Amino acid sequence: MGVDEFRTALNAYGVIGLDAMSFIYHFEKKPHFGPITKVLFAHIQAGKVSAVISVLVAGEVLTGVKKVGNREMILRYRHIFSEFPNLALHDADMQVMEKMSDLRVAYGLKTPDAIHVAAALLNGAQAFVTNDAGLKRVNELDVLVLEDYVERRNKC
Repeated sequence: MGVDEFRTALNAYGVIGLDAMSFIYHFEKKPHFGPITKVLFAHIQAGKVSAVISVLVAGEVLTGVKKVGNREMILRYRHIFSEFPNLALHDADMQVMEKMSDLRVAYGLKTPDAIHVAAALLNGAQAFVTNDAGLKRVNELDVLVLEDYVERRNKC
């Protein structure tokens, strides 16, 4: 698969959930995923799809840039989480905790992953964008794994 297939996949949804890696790969310019995340965030920014995240995503992303002392990225992420068009940040309230525990029981998910997926589900997401192939076992929404859409230059 490749960028065109990813674009087609995104077009099938009105609301998607995102994990922290989507932000890290795009805004910290990870070249391996650049073409895919460029499409992802262009779709969100243009309103072709709405994105929802839990506050935990913000916490995970900010932790990484704080560890390395990247003050510029800290400020940039704060701006992204408060101002990026068609991106909604949701609290991890009791309703999310209930859904999180259901997901952990049903699929054996780690708590952070279950919180991300629970927040997405409770806020209308039909798909979840991640790079964790293990989340494909969740049946309540489609899981789009970024690595699946990275084009390989040396295909046989």
